[in-house]
Formats: sequence, structure tokens, C-alpha cells
Amino acid sequence: MEHDNISEADELRRHISTFQETVVRSNDNNDSRVETCETEPPKVRANFNIGPSDTGDVRMWAVNGGNYFPCERTVPALPPGQYSIGRCEARGIYFIKKNVCLDELIILPDSASAEILAGIEHFWTQEKTFRKFGFLWKRGVLLWGPAGSGKTSLVQLLSKKIVELGGFSVYVDHPEIDAKGLELLRRIEPTRPIVVMLEDIDAIVRRFNEATVLALFDGELQIDNVTYVATTNYPGRLDPRMINRPSRFDVVKKIGMPSDSSRRIYLQHKHPTLPQKTLDVWVNQTQGFSFAHLKEVIVAVECLGQKFDDVIERLTEMMKLDHLPEYGEDYKSKSKFAGFSGAASSGCQQ
Repeated sequence: MEHDNISEADELRRHISTFQETVVRSNDNNDSRVETCETEPPKVRANFNIGPSDTGDVRMWAVNGGNYFPCERTVPALPPGQYSIGRCEARGIYFIKKNVCLDELIILPDSASAEILAGIEHFWTQEKTFRKFGFLWKRGVLLWGPAGSGKTSLVQLLSKKIVELGGFSVYVDHPEIDAKGLELLRRIEPTRPIVVMLEDIDAIVRRFNEATVLALFDGELQIDNVTYVATTNYPGRLDPRMINRPSRFDVVKKIGMPSDSSRRIYLQHKHPTLPQKTLDVWVNQTQGFSFAHLKEVIVAVECLGQKFDDVIERLTEMMKLDHLPEYGEDYKSKSKFAGFSGAASSGCQQ
């Protein structure tokens, strides 16, 4: 009997594995691969019996051909939102809904960001023109620039806009799995818009190799009605055939450090009680600062009670460094650069 139980379990797992059911899993911790078992499939227990504890809170049936599988619930369509894609031997491809807040994003008057947003929004209105010429309705944008220049904020703004249109933003964690998941998504939902995000694409290429990443753009599983948006701090690490070939990346745009007006709006938004004269000083003294540096100015001065001039000096020195570890303990031991000196003031919420 034990042998029969194992055979039944194996047979059920084979059916589910080939089912490729799209499962919407809420993931409050934003861990996009909590059940991914591409390289380490779950072990099957020697004495496998199917019961309520194994199937969870099942209430209905998912149907695949003539096969029926118990599930908690079914939905006719994915809710709009941000997703990552996973793969598990027991479930096949599934989508993990990311619990993110997009309401606090700031639209800044940066010309490069505004140009990219306007261009993509225009692209979303041009389906008939693309169809007329027989082209796939897709677009690729590569954003490059120094760390903290606002690339991630722009990506999040695009994500917010596509969700407001009833579509999806999908973050690439594993290009091969993601390509299959996107193809499956497009088969089930053929018309809803998708933005595919590849943050730090140079790191993705190093991890999975260039061919795997390129297959996402123009392989046999490429999809329609999609915008690919990638970011990198190091465009020189990417092969020219990736960044100099339209249809992969049609637009390559540098996102520089925040302008005076962008820094002013950011500081006003994050510190609305800052007096006007103080705001003017802060804007003038933070030339070349990233948004991360601006945040640290507020944290250090207002939350930790440090002197503004000391904070500016410390952050200016940090900006001169390409690789902090190369400077060793001598650099890190200097108190005025450590970032923790000064008396803490009362309460600060971020």
C-alpha cells in the first residue's frame, strides 16, 4: 500500500507540474522567490497521503483538460499591481503579488524623467499605428546614470501609471522563468498592458548570462503590448549589441543627479516645515547630491541632531569614493565621517 501511495503522489505531482496554473500569491514580505524550487525541488515524503493538511483551505476546482485540481479560489484575471514570477515543481509558473505603496512617489521637474514618461505614455496610445506597419507593439527603454539619481523612482512612477491603467508591472528575477511566465500571462490576458522591469540589468546579465537576458526581449517567447524598462549604474558593463540595437532598447537615456528645482521639491516634500531661508541654503549646499544623500541630510540633521555643515562635509567626502572598502578602517574610524555622532533629537518618522 505504501508503494501505491508513493505512485499516486508522483502521478499527481506530474499532473500539477505540467498544468502551469497561474497562482496569485500575496506576499507581504516582498520575498519574490519564497517557493521557487527551480534548482532545489521539494522533497516528496516517503509516506504521502493527500488530506486537508496537504491541500490547504481548498474550496473549488482548477481545471486542466480532463483533470481537476483542488484550490482555495480562482480568479478570472490578475488584479492590477506589481508582480514577480516564480516557478515550483508542484505548481509550475505562478505570480507573486508585491505589497508596495506607490502613493508617496514624487513627480519631479527633471527633463530627462519627464521626457521618458511622456514618451512611454504616448507609446501606450499607438497600438493601431504599430499594427498598421505589422510591428510588435513593444518598446524598450534603458535608463543609466549614477546611483541615487532617481532611476528607481522613475521606474516606480511607470509602475504606478501602468497599474492605474489596469495593467501589471513585472520585476525580473530570473529571465528564463520570467519569459515563460510572461508568455503564459499574455495567453491568459492578451490585451492588458505590461511593464517589465529589469533593475540593475548589468547584474542580471552577470548572474544569468547575456543570451538568457536577450531571449527575454527577442526570443521565441517574446510578447506583445509590453514596455521593457531597465536600469544600470554601469552602462559600460553591457555589450554594445544589447544597448545599441533598437527593438531591444529603443531609447537609452541618462538620468543625471537631481537639479536644483528637483532637490528643492524633494526637500519640501520630505521636510515641509523647513524655513524658506534654510531651504535655500540646503538646496545651494547640496549640488550633485543624490536623493539618498538628501534623505541622509534630513535624517542626520533633524533625527540625529548633527550639525548641517558637518553632514555636508561627510557626504561630500563619501561622494568622492568609488569603493568604500578600499579605504580601510582608517577612513571609517574618523568620527566626523561615521554618521552617528551628535545628540539625537526627539522622535523622527521616515
